Amino acid sequence: MIDNPQLSIDMRTVVLEDTDELPMPHINAFLAQSGIADDFFITVGVVLPPDVTSMEELDKYESIPAKTLFRFAVSRLSMAQFINALRFQYYVQLSAERAEEEAERRAAAEAKEE
Repeated sequence: MIDNPQLSIDMRTVVLEDTDELPMPHINAFLAQSGIADDFFITVGVVLPPDVTSMEELDKYESIPAKTLFRFAVSRLSMAQFINALRFQYYVQLSAERAEEEAERRAAAEAKEE
């Protein structure tokens, strides 16, 4: 959790072009490390579930390998902007989901009253 939810960094609007042409893998493995300077190193990848049929088989694994897709470094300022962008999109999605759930509850209640 981020201690300061009001963190805001002023920046110019940047428009990323040609994003439709990029591959979009589903990422489910993350590693974030900080450097001695003000850099953060982020490594992302994908973990495929091991081929097991029981929890006993799964217990044999000390670790599950992830395929590293890419790694990038960002400054502390850029990391704050990245966190803000992620936080904003998270709450936009969460708000839309809650509104949809509320609409479904209302529709179910109205149908029940009929």
